[in-house]
Amino acid sequence: MKAVDAAGNLSANSNTAIANTNPTPSDSTNLALGKTAVASSIEGAGFEASKATDGNSTTRWASMEGSNNEWIYVDLGTTQSVNRVKLNWEDAYAKGYKVQVSNNATTWTDVYVTTTGNGSIDDITFTANSGRYVRVLCTARGTVYGYSIFDFEVYGS
Repeated sequence: MKAVDAAGNLSANSNTAIANTNPTPSDSTNLALGKTAVASSIEGAGFEASKATDGNSTTRWASMEGSNNEWIYVDLGTTQSVNRVKLNWEDAYAKGYKVQVSNNATTWTDVYVTTTGNGSIDDITFTANSGRYVRVLCTARGTVYGYSIFDFEVYGS
């Protein structure tokens, strides 16, 4: 086996190689995939909260239109250490929102807050927090519509 470095230099032959092709589960496993999701509202049939955690980027959760304070949360099933959330927004995005963690789905701790959201994909990392539930609380719409998320992913540390 030979290797090439960043400068293009070719190494001498080697008869051994070690490769780690399995990233650590905590860094690569979407803890929200297929888990129960609950939302404050839905725009209509076909836009349920579960569409944001189904792993299909063509389905989505959509809140009712015209309301600022809407939310969606996922139940991870057990308490997890969470340090990253990835949101794939549809055109109806949140300009202002909070990512929150909870152990009981009633008392929430803010782990990330923004008032400058611009849609598209938000890949957010933050200091690890433990919780069973992770919520996105949308506080300000970026459009005249409601909020809409194709994918709501949660990762742990």
